[in-house]
Amino acid sequence: MTVADQVLLSVTMLRPEEKLLLGALRAQGLAARPLLLEDLSAVVAGEAGPAALALIRNLSHREAISVSRRLEHAGVTTLNRAAAIETCNDKGLQALLFARHGIPHPATRHAFSYDQVRARVTELGLPAVVKPVSGSWGRGVTKMANAECVEAWAGGRESADASGKLFPVVVQEYVDKPGHDLRVVVVGRSPVVAIQRVSDDWRTNTHLGAEVRRTEVTPEIEKLCGQVVDVLGPGFYGVDLVEDRATGNLLVLEVNANPEFARSSARHGVDVAGLLAAYVAEQLAAAAL
Repeated sequence: MTVADQVLLSVTMLRPEEKLLLGALRAQGLAARPLLLEDLSAVVAGEAGPAALALIRNLSHREAISVSRRLEHAGVTTLNRAAAIETCNDKGLQALLFARHGIPHPATRHAFSYDQVRARVTELGLPAVVKPVSGSWGRGVTKMANAECVEAWAGGRESADASGKLFPVVVQEYVDKPGHDLRVVVVGRSPVVAIQRVSDDWRTNTHLGAEVRRTEVTPEIEKLCGQVVDVLGPGFYGVDLVEDRATGNLLVLEVNANPEFARSSARHGVDVAGLLAAYVAEQLAAAAL
């Protein structure tokens, strides 16, 4: 066995996704094993044998960034890279990156106080959306339909966070979408499957009950995903796109560096774990040349 055969799967726990990944990596002939946080000390000290690559699948964004950074400094290639995970963990950083590189994205502003939230909502117009910079599954995302909503949000939030420790937040223009958004899974540089997440709720999130429907990966989707990969680097991403009903244009809403895929793969039939394992094997083979 060579160094290039050995793959670490950094996990908080073995979810269905990680079990699928372990099986797929081993089916590629790779010696893949889980890496729990308590195992990291031995790995970075060089006591656990060499490894060429680690797939970062920790549930906590903070933990994922920390593990990836330490492995990178120990000479282990990580997928995704720590810098990409950090950007994907922060919707504000993503907005800044997209704006700088001309990636279509809803107008987004940072707010560092309750008064700034009010001012930014006024600037962008009602309705608007307020989001925590970090979070998933639609938690904490609030639609400001009118001035009363803004005051109710500010009053409730301030009663629980008078010192403002939970700032910054982002204030974003509301995009009127046609009853669905798109989740595109990217492996390396390639969008391997696109799904519509369909819901009557304005938040089209599968954890909130959205229905999954496979759809075509169009040239426009390929172009947008290519722009994202150009700035984040090749990796394993869930790219969320939203269509503006008024214009028909697609916008990049956000990018997830730890996409779940087990339930959706069962519906759309694309072997995401197998495609990711094949990409890992290709990268290790190329590095060994």
